[in-house]
Amino acid sequence: MLLIFPVTAFLLFFRVLHRSRVDWRRAILGSAIFCAACIVGINETLSIGHHLTRASVAVSWALICATIILLSFRLDSSVIPRVKFFSKLDLRTRTLLVGVGIIVLLVGVTAVVCPPNQWDAMEYHLPRVTMWMSNHSVQFFPTPDYAQLVFGPWAEFAMMHTYLLWGSDRLVNLVEFFSYLGSLVGVSLIAKLLGAGPRGQILALVLCAGIPGGLLEASGPMNTVVAAFWIVTTVAFLMSWNNDPSWFNTIAVGVSAGIAILTKGSAYVYLPFLVLACWWMGARASRILFLKRSAIFLALILLVNGPQYFRCYGLTGSPLGLPFADGGPRLHWMVDHISVRSTLANILRNLSVHFCMPGERVNVQTEKLVRTAIHGIGIDPDDRSQLWPGDPFHMNHFSSHETLAGAPVHVILLLLSIGLVLWKPKEGVQPNARWYALGLVMAFVFFCGLLRWQVWISRHHMPILVLASALSGLVLERYFSRRIANIVAIVVLGMAMLFAAVNKTRSLVPWSRVDDVYHPRSALYFMDHQEVLAPIFIATAEAVNRLNCHNIAIDDYAPQPASQMAFSPKSFYVYPLFPLIHADGRTRTVWYSAVHNLTIRYADPALHSHPCAVICMDCAGAPEKWAEYRDVGGRASVFDYIAVFASAGAVPNVGGGDTAGK
Repeated sequence: MLLIFPVTAFLLFFRVLHRSRVDWRRAILGSAIFCAACIVGINETLSIGHHLTRASVAVSWALICATIILLSFRLDSSVIPRVKFFSKLDLRTRTLLVGVGIIVLLVGVTAVVCPPNQWDAMEYHLPRVTMWMSNHSVQFFPTPDYAQLVFGPWAEFAMMHTYLLWGSDRLVNLVEFFSYLGSLVGVSLIAKLLGAGPRGQILALVLCAGIPGGLLEASGPMNTVVAAFWIVTTVAFLMSWNNDPSWFNTIAVGVSAGIAILTKGSAYVYLPFLVLACWWMGARASRILFLKRSAIFLALILLVNGPQYFRCYGLTGSPLGLPFADGGPRLHWMVDHISVRSTLANILRNLSVHFCMPGERVNVQTEKLVRTAIHGIGIDPDDRSQLWPGDPFHMNHFSSHETLAGAPVHVILLLLSIGLVLWKPKEGVQPNARWYALGLVMAFVFFCGLLRWQVWISRHHMPILVLASALSGLVLERYFSRRIANIVAIVVLGMAMLFAAVNKTRSLVPWSRVDDVYHPRSALYFMDHQEVLAPIFIATAEAVNRLNCHNIAIDDYAPQPASQMAFSPKSFYVYPLFPLIHADGRTRTVWYSAVHNLTIRYADPALHSHPCAVICMDCAGAPEKWAEYRDVGGRASVFDYIAVFASAGAVPNVGGGDTAGK
C-alpha cells in the first residue's frame, strides 16, 4: 500500500498544474515528467551510502507529497477549469472511445494478473532490479551480463519502486501499462497541435491504442512502450513550446528528452530528426529562442543522465556505454558500414516485418519479393554487416507475440498519410503536418541506416508507430469521409481487441496456441517459450527456501566469454528464481559470484559476506564449478542443469559434476 505515495504525488502535481491553467493533457504529461524525475533523484541520492530501501523510498515520496501540498497553498484557489473536450464528440466518436476503453481494460487486467515473463526481462531487465534491491544502490555491480549495466535503466528504476513499495513484483508490469495510457494522451495532444479537430484526435487515439506490438507489450515488463511514451512527451512539449515558450514547457522538453534517453538507447536515434522537425515548425522568433535555450535543454538532459553517463564511462570508456570491445557481438547493434544502398536495403527489411500474414505462402512470396528488391539495389539480403549476428534475413510468421507482431494497417496508413500531406495539400491541414511527416520519415531512415536488422525489430519501431498515429488521425479526419474513417477505426479496434485478449504469452482466453493466465503464478513466469524450465526452477527454489540462508550467490556460468557471445546463454535466464526465493533485499540478498569480466572491479567484500549457498546455473555437469564451491557447505543438490551448493545438499560435493541429487 505504500504505492499510494507516488500516486498521490502525481495527483497533487496534476492539481497544481491544472489550477495554474495548464490544459489537462499537458498537466497529465507534466505530472508524469515530475514523478519520473523524482524517481531518478530518489534512486541516485539514496544510492549514496547504500540507503536505497523500502522505508527510505516510501519516506522520500511522502516528503515529496508534503512539499507539493505546502507549495500549493500559494496558488490561486479558483475553480479548476472544466474539460470540455468530450462534450464536443458525436455518438459514433464516443463509441470509438468506449472501444478504446475496453482495450485498455483488457491490457490492464492482464498486466496485473500475470507476472513478468518476457525473455529479455528474465535475463537483464528484472535481474538488475533485484541486484539494486540487494545492494540498496543503483551503482554498477559485478555481473556476467553487461546489458544489466550499460542499457538505459529508467524503466527498471520505476519498476523497482513498484517492487519496493508493493513488496513484490505484482505491479511491475504497470510501468509499461501506464506508459501505454500516457502515449494515448500524448498522441491526442500532438494531433490537436497538428490541427486535428476532436474527431481527428480520437481517431489518432484509436490508432495508437490499436498498435499490436504496443498493446501486447503494455501488459509486460519491457521498456519499448516506456521509451515511446517519453519520446511522444518530448515531441508534444516541443510543439507546445512553439506556441508558448514558457519555462514550464522548456523544463518539460529537457527533462522528458533526458528520461527518454535514460530509458532506451533508440532515443538517441529517433530524437534528432524529430526535434529538428518540431524546431522548424515554429515561427522565426521561437526558433531563435529555442537556440538560445538549447544550453538549458542540454543541461537538463545531462542532469538526468549524468550519473549513468559517469558509471558507463568508468566501465567502458564511453558515456553511452556502447560500443566497447568486451561487449561482443551480442551488444553490437550498429551496422558495420553505413551507405545509401545499405540504408535502402535495411528500409526494405524493416518494413517487411510488418507484413507477415497468417498464410505462410503469402510470407514466402513477400520474402522473395523483398530479396529481389534488395538484390536490385546491389546488396546481399543476408549481408552479415547489416544483420544481427548469426541471423539471416527472413520473414517472420504472423504472431501475437509482443516481439514479433507487425502493424500492417498502421504502416499502410502512415505511408498513405505521408504521401497525402506532402503531395496533396488540403484546406485545414497546416504546413506543420508536412514537417512532422518529414521528421518521421527521416527518423525512420536514420534508424534503418544506423542499426542492424533483427527478426524482432518491429517493436523497436514503436516510437514511430505511436507518433504516426497523430498524423494518420489528422489525415483520416481531413482527407476521408466519416464512413471510411469509422470503418478504419473499427477494423483497428477489432484487431486490437483480439490481440489484447489473446496475447501469445499471457492470454485472457484459454486456447491451445497461446499461454493463458489461468495457471499458478510460479508457472506463469515461464510462459515465454520456457515452460519446460518451470519444474526445474520451482524445485530449485523450494530447496533454497528450506535453507536457513539469507545471503545467496548466483553464478551465471557461461563457458564462452562475453566478447564472443552473439546470443545469450541459457544461464542468463535467471530472474524467475528471484521472486520464488523472495530475493527482495530484505528476506534474502543475492549477488553474482565468479564474475570474470570488466565488472569485477565493482566487487565489494564488505557488502556481501561469504555466501551460505550458491545457485550455479548450467553447472550440473561442470566439474570445475563443483571444485570451486566445495567449501560452500561441502554438499550439493542438482536440478537438471542447475546445481545448488549448500550444507543441506542432497549429495556430498566430492566427485564434481555428480548428478545423483536430481
